[in-house]
Amino acid sequence: MKLVELRVLKEDTVYKKVLDKLKLKGLNELELPNKDTETIDYLEIIMKVIDFVQQNKKVLKKLTPEQQEDIIVIIIDEMLEKMGIDVNEEQIEKVLLLLKNSLLVQNVINYLIRKTKKLFRSSCTTCTSS
Repeated sequence: MKLVELRVLKEDTVYKKVLDKLKLKGLNELELPNKDTETIDYLEIIMKVIDFVQQNKKVLKKLTPEQQEDIIVIIIDEMLEKMGIDVNEEQIEKVLLLLKNSLLVQNVINYLIRKTKKLFRSSCTTCTSS
């Protein structure tokens, strides 16, 4: 995603409505890392945003998975702006790659947990019916 595309997305009414709802849920109160350090821990910012979105996933339930990813990118961009970090396109691409990898890992973990629970439930029903 290019920086220009991100700016256009931020102007879309769907995303504006979702952001407003998330701000009411406490998005603006997310604790951000200290900018005084030499390096910014983007992973920490991404994880805080993902955790916040997971806690408020009801707000995103009508969005497609692609729109959900876009809203997370927009939120991360706003967090970086709030911290006063000017991000160029190369940095945005790196953050997006990190975000996609984080989301992929999270989805795989959730999938494995669901399958394990299903397997456990089916083995328990087999044990009790014998």
